[in-house]
Amino acid sequence: MRLIGQIHVSLKGSIIQRNPTVWEKLKRGFGAKLDLDTDRMRVELEATAVIDQVRRALVQLGVGNALSLVIDDTVIFQDTDGKPDDLPDLVLALSEHSAVFGRGFSELKFAAEHEEAGLHLVIETRARTEHAEDEPAGIVSVGGRVRDLEPRAGESAEDYRRRVEPLAKDPALFEAARLQFESFVGRLEGALKASMPEARVEQHHAEARVVHAPPGDGAAAGQQPASPTHPGYDPFVAYYPPSPLGMMLDVMLISSFMHMLSPPHVLFVSPAGMPLGTAQEAAANPDLLNDADRGGDDAGDEGDGPDDGDPWGDEGGGLDDGGGLEGDFGDFGD
Repeated sequence: MRLIGQIHVSLKGSIIQRNPTVWEKLKRGFGAKLDLDTDRMRVELEATAVIDQVRRALVQLGVGNALSLVIDDTVIFQDTDGKPDDLPDLVLALSEHSAVFGRGFSELKFAAEHEEAGLHLVIETRARTEHAEDEPAGIVSVGGRVRDLEPRAGESAEDYRRRVEPLAKDPALFEAARLQFESFVGRLEGALKASMPEARVEQHHAEARVVHAPPGDGAAAGQQPASPTHPGYDPFVAYYPPSPLGMMLDVMLISSFMHMLSPPHVLFVSPAGMPLGTAQEAAANPDLLNDADRGGDDAGDEGDGPDDGDPWGDEGGGLDDGGGLEGDFGDFGD
């Protein structure tokens, strides 16, 4: 089961103007007024300010374990040794590059992880200064897993199935995990609002998902969209590559939920992240998933798969991926 949440951070900026054409220059020479506004915005921010304000929000929630910090194509920090409570190390690494990245960067990607109440969470902040007028300047994505459902080191597929199968039949486990996750995302939203008073911080969604991969779509279920605005984006997968046992878990969960009298409030989605219906709806109407297997209800119409061409996207998605956002960051507000 995937726990997926997202918070959008919007800031006031200036409209980017395009260069006038030769004809427009001639018209301007004769006194004509030109409209050179585009549908893109630019905000002035600093990398150190962005990291400081997000860090303050994370520390307020007890998050102290950094995963990585990538600015443009430069890896500023990467926790290759799994050292706990190393957020101060990330801040120190950034200070050593402050002269270069104080201003003028294209993309900032900062990831941390946290464990609470049996959940393993990855919190990824991606920010840019040049963006479409109707898009946020920053996106904070949260991906989580239930610790007891994660494969253990050296665990065989049969051992995993035997251990997890009883858990998959316990609706209280999943309902508790969902509520705990929603609570964390809500608290993170509040902490970000407090640390970024000049920004508009809005929770986009926080939900529990199970991927339903129709026959033949197994490969697609394991692919990760590069853009955080893609409906199937999961930051957890960007930093912890999926185990082959993940598909086994999805199959077990779907089977269990379909046979429960009161399934937990979990959303079934396609490999592309498109919602197919809740577990309750699928249990009441099994044809809901059968229709999805046949491609009914336009289940795969939104997005173009792992990379939909969104400007937030980049190649890959691992710890050392620099991405390709455009812009210049400065200050999210004190």
